[in-house]
Amino acid sequence: MRPSRLKAMLKAVLPPIVVDVAKFTLRRGEHDRSASQPQAANFTLRELGSQSPTLLLLNDCSDQANYGAEGLMEGLIRIFKAAIPKHTLRLLPSHWLIDPDPNWFEAFYNGTTLVQPRAIWPEVADQFDYIADEWLAGRGGPGVDAYLKALHGVDIVILNGEGSMYRTNLSAIRELFLAWFAKTRLGIPTIFINGLVHLTLVVPILPAMMRKTFRVLDAVTVRDPWSLRNVHEFMPEIPVKLVPDSALVLSVEIDNPSPGVKSLFEQLGDRAFFCFDPGPMPSDHRFGRQSSMYQLIMEIKRLVPQAVMVASAPAEKPLLRQLATETDSIYLELQPSYRDLMAVLARTKFQISGRNHNPVLGALVGCPAISIGTTSHKVHGICELLGFDTPYDGTDLRSNIEEIKAHAARHLGAGAALRDEIKKNAARLAVESLEMGVIVRDVLAKCGASGVSTTA
Repeated sequence: MRPSRLKAMLKAVLPPIVVDVAKFTLRRGEHDRSASQPQAANFTLRELGSQSPTLLLLNDCSDQANYGAEGLMEGLIRIFKAAIPKHTLRLLPSHWLIDPDPNWFEAFYNGTTLVQPRAIWPEVADQFDYIADEWLAGRGGPGVDAYLKALHGVDIVILNGEGSMYRTNLSAIRELFLAWFAKTRLGIPTIFINGLVHLTLVVPILPAMMRKTFRVLDAVTVRDPWSLRNVHEFMPEIPVKLVPDSALVLSVEIDNPSPGVKSLFEQLGDRAFFCFDPGPMPSDHRFGRQSSMYQLIMEIKRLVPQAVMVASAPAEKPLLRQLATETDSIYLELQPSYRDLMAVLARTKFQISGRNHNPVLGALVGCPAISIGTTSHKVHGICELLGFDTPYDGTDLRSNIEEIKAHAARHLGAGAALRDEIKKNAARLAVESLEMGVIVRDVLAKCGASGVSTTA
């Protein structure tokens, strides 16, 4: 498909999409989650006519209190709608892919009320076939029917690989099994998109599972160059394509931010500021003014007079509140929408971030990023994709303070020209990310889905 055609698809007015859950929204605090029943009770097959295929998205991460998770989900919806204007979208929430754990609840909306369907799951690749037999024989546990009902009648299964394809994450194991099960046991066309892949030889549970699953899928894409190289290293026989992150197709709507952001702007007045969110990587912040985080922020404030501590997810809120107090900075509470973060990043001089999607959201409004690495190569991958510099080691900030300060000075010196360059690059990548929808459409057409063709 020509880039001009993809651009036209991106700019098209997207009518409301039909979603097979009781309520779906991307605004914080408005999610309607059942406290007593697994959400499969909300799944119904809603036909839009013979030309409306039903798509099942595994790992709907809009249930997570996280700017990036929300943004990439809205991006996926836009991408599917651009490629297949008439379809039904069925969503399997990400919290169905974990076990109840109090340590997880704060990361999800209404986390303490979430209910996951209980089923038996494989622990290693060798158990896929046996567990599948148990599921189909009715011996897979009381929650299996919920998963089977979600899979029933769909034309394609789409595994959203956001957030889990590394280490021994339980959600990664379960997603891979569900994708393999849908393809091999139910005969449903199945693809993997929008994913980070970080396989290692440290407790190597995932490599065999991923090989077993990826070998049977109809298409595999990853969202960054590091993941592409990783798949090539561990599974050179797998055809895999780089298609940029779905959050890149989001529209820039920053003129009506939340009251919290408006209050921040009033507090700042005309003062220049930078944003700081170190992300989940362990860093030194234990000893007040002796900590490397304190010293880093105070050095950067020699260049830019104010710092705004940005809470992008619940887990970092206590640290950022404390850091704001210690450094005489401003703490910005978790806001209702990722668009609120974009409104802030549009005005900040630059951001220092250990997050994966904060640089993406910033790129859409031209915000330079100084990145801190995290517990996988996802931040390294997104920085390479966006053309940003290599992330710094968050466990060794002290030895990098002078270089980070020089890095910040270069961003300040580049001014508007750099911001324009960042926005242009993000726009180019947005066009490329629309290829995810084209892949879905082409797989549907190849497999004979009613009313779906390879022409837009």
